[in-house]
Order: sequence, then structure tokens, then C-alpha cells
Amino acid sequence: MRKLFFAFCFFISPLLIFAQENSDSQVYNMDIDLMIQDGSSAQVVSDHKAQHQTVSGRPVTLNINGGNFKAAVRFTVYPIQADNLLLLAQSTIVFMKEGHRRMLSSAKSIPIKAGEKVLFFPMGVLNDGDKTGYNCKLEMEISKYQNQPVVQE
Repeated sequence: MRKLFFAFCFFISPLLIFAQENSDSQVYNMDIDLMIQDGSSAQVVSDHKAQHQTVSGRPVTLNINGGNFKAAVRFTVYPIQADNLLLLAQSTIVFMKEGHRRMLSSAKSIPIKAGEKVLFFPMGVLNDGDKTGYNCKLEMEISKYQNQPVVQE
């Protein structure tokens, strides 16, 4: 009897957990374009494109390393209804300013529609008079994952 119970727990329970997790979850594609510009010259210092797949409620984290700063930006998608989504954007930035280490963190919830482009400035936007520093811009598009059927010839 113990062996039968062990076999059930070992083989069947992961299938039940997987089935339960997928019944309420939706898979999303995240297309992310990260661009960092130098504030003094407005030239692009870094341009990085990434694609991620995630399940609703599970975060996607981007780590950004610069000369005198490090940033971690975490995006989590939650379905609201139909194509309406809630994007939770959290950022933590550590940088050196005047010889002191400073840390900024923020969290924003952004209602969006699937397929809509979103702009996010995790380090803020440089003011017109401020020409020192870097301007970091994330552009992303979140869409529902569509399983493409395999075509055999």
C-alpha cells in the first residue's frame, strides 16, 4: 500500500499541479527594447532588444549595468479581463553621485491592452537643463502567446 501511495505522489501529483497552474495562467510574450542615451550628447550608448515569455503573475527581471550605476527592473503581468492587462513595473537603481552611493526604487502599476506598446523610464527623464547623466528608456510590447502549429510537408 505504501508503494502505491508513493507511486501516486511521485508520478501523478506533478501532473495535477501542472494542470492546475495552467488552468488559470495565461502565457505572454514580452518584446523589450532597452535604449540608454548619454545626456550631454544625446547619442545612444547602449541598445538592447530582448524577448521573454512569461506566465501571468511571474516576473521578468532585466539587469542593467552602466559605468556608475546598476539597475534591476522587474515586470509582472496580470490579466484583468479579455485583452486588458495590469503591468506592474518595479525598479531598483543604485548609483554613485558626488562620491556617495544612492539608491532609488519605484513601483508603478500600468493598465494596458495586449499588443499595446508601453514606454517606461526606470531612471526618470532628464530635465532640459540637466545635461549630465544618462537617459534610460524601455519600450515594450506584451502580447498573448499564440502556439503556432507545426506544418509538415
